[in-house]
Amino acid sequence: MEQSRLHESIVETPLIALLSAVSDELSELGQFTEQLQSTLSPSLMRLADDPQCHRNVQMLDLLSQRLNVLSVFFLSLGHAVQSGWFINSRAALSAVTLSELAWRLQGHQSPQEHHPAGELETF
Repeated sequence: MEQSRLHESIVETPLIALLSAVSDELSELGQFTEQLQSTLSPSLMRLADDPQCHRNVQMLDLLSQRLNVLSVFFLSLGHAVQSGWFINSRAALSAVTLSELAWRLQGHQSPQEHHPAGELETF
């Protein structure tokens, strides 16, 4: 019985796949941030005289840059990992409260219909 519970608590995930999925998620978030900047840029230019707003606009740009660099970092880590390495990702995945994200991090397509960026998704 104890062995059965132990087996259920293990989610063997190829480390390469996990690093690649994290890289993909960070890249997509970086793209979303860039799109947000482009969409908001006319309004942000009008507010640029406000020093606090100017700092926040710069932080949005920095967020986009950091997400993109982290994406490349995780992709590079994935290339450095041997293909036979697996990791028990059960505990880490239990902290992911977004079910579609958890599915992607496990290497699966989302069980629900995928909505491309820019489409309105109601929930």
